[in-house]
Amino acid sequence: MNQSDPRQERTRQILRDALIELVAQMPFEAITITDISQRARVARKTFYAHYEDKDALLLDCVAPLLHSLAAGIPNTDVHTLLADNKPLSYPAFKHVQEHAAFYRALLSEHGSARFIVYLLDFLTRNSYERHQFLWQAAPQITVEPMLIAHFLAGALLNSIRWWLGHDCQPSAETMAYSFSQLAAPGALAALGLDG
Repeated sequence: MNQSDPRQERTRQILRDALIELVAQMPFEAITITDISQRARVARKTFYAHYEDKDALLLDCVAPLLHSLAAGIPNTDVHTLLADNKPLSYPAFKHVQEHAAFYRALLSEHGSARFIVYLLDFLTRNSYERHQFLWQAAPQITVEPMLIAHFLAGALLNSIRWWLGHDCQPSAETMAYSFSQLAAPGALAALGLDG
């Protein structure tokens, strides 16, 4: 398949749009390839010419969203551990708030386990990369930095799920500060930076 073919990209975009519309209306687990194909007004064989299953389509929908999230996170100030005077998790909470219906559907019990694993992997990689300066400055690491990144990603995802269940209240900024208050002391102590 030629990735640069504009017709093929147009078809993939139609399929992505169809899935996003359906996710807003029904549980992801209930959506079928037939539903997606009918919504996109394409044949099932056209769907399979582009994606192996609906999870592959879903990840193709999510990848650009997460890429824009990662690109929009400012650098962390090494002295305050803030990014643009807000906790590093603030852009994640703000992003989720902007796409709340989508994330609420996919992180529910009727969502996609593959999506959750994909999102956890993304959050872990991002956390590890964004905290490189801490790993390098740590005087006495007692916990492997990649384990810390996994811990922070899992805690962040569960905090996001709780927040979505409370209609994104309190604000994204308040959630980011609350998350830092809960997560930072343990992570910093594991790096010997709690003083």
